[in-house]
Amino acid sequence: MSSRHSRPGDQAGQSRTFAWLIAPLGVLYGVFAVLPLGMILRFSVANGFENFRNIFGSPLLLRVATNTLVISLATTIIALALAIPVAAVLWRSGPKLRSLIMAFVLLPFWTAVLIKNFAWAVLLQDNGVVNGLLQAAGVGPFTLLHNRLAVLIGMVHFVLPYAIFPIYTAMREIDLRLENAARSMGAGTAEVIWHVILPLIMPGIAAAALLVFIVSTGFFITPVILGSPSDMMISNLVDYYVHELINFNNAAALAVLVVLLLAPVIVLQQRVGKRGQYGVG
Repeated sequence: MSSRHSRPGDQAGQSRTFAWLIAPLGVLYGVFAVLPLGMILRFSVANGFENFRNIFGSPLLLRVATNTLVISLATTIIALALAIPVAAVLWRSGPKLRSLIMAFVLLPFWTAVLIKNFAWAVLLQDNGVVNGLLQAAGVGPFTLLHNRLAVLIGMVHFVLPYAIFPIYTAMREIDLRLENAARSMGAGTAEVIWHVILPLIMPGIAAAALLVFIVSTGFFITPVILGSPSDMMISNLVDYYVHELINFNNAAALAVLVVLLLAPVIVLQQRVGKRGQYGVG
């Protein structure tokens, strides 16, 4: 009986201990995350809504927003097209081959994005390895650097793991008995993929697409190194306001606008991602 009466006190003590343990994390989060966001919000409304009117009146905004949307969508589509077969191979592979493929999938995380971009710049330059191989094959050379193609290559290389893992996770949760049942009823491989596997992994594909799109909209250094001025994205425009125009208020207003536009997409990705973890709708 005494142990029952002591439980509320024990739980309260555990709660206080847990609160003290996470207090330093809360302070750090407040200093390094909440405080900067608050400062950006304050700068954005420093002159009322005048900064937002300046942003919407800028001739660059529509062009940069279009670039960001087109490049992000293209990156998402290409990444998904590559991720689905890679995830399928991971799903069907044995332990040794799966470990090897997983190492290559994780490889982009082992190198800083700046180094990856400079590596692609070396490979894609006029006298680079890629053009050398194309010339040896009797085609080319082509202009592969400082254009949108180079930007897409660099971005897809970076985001591909973000596309593979949600899809692979959804595939792993598929009950293989469903495939066997479909085959026992006369379904071929194409029919099993289209009518059984694809519907079950759609939440994973949706989660991957949203995640890749969100990450892609925030790219900054890749368009600078691999692209041309006509490939400027929204992050580059924020940097332009800060370092070229020295207008922190407009830069903050643009940053707040981007956050507001992406917030619903982030919320949707979180909801879809939880469903996609189990390969069910």
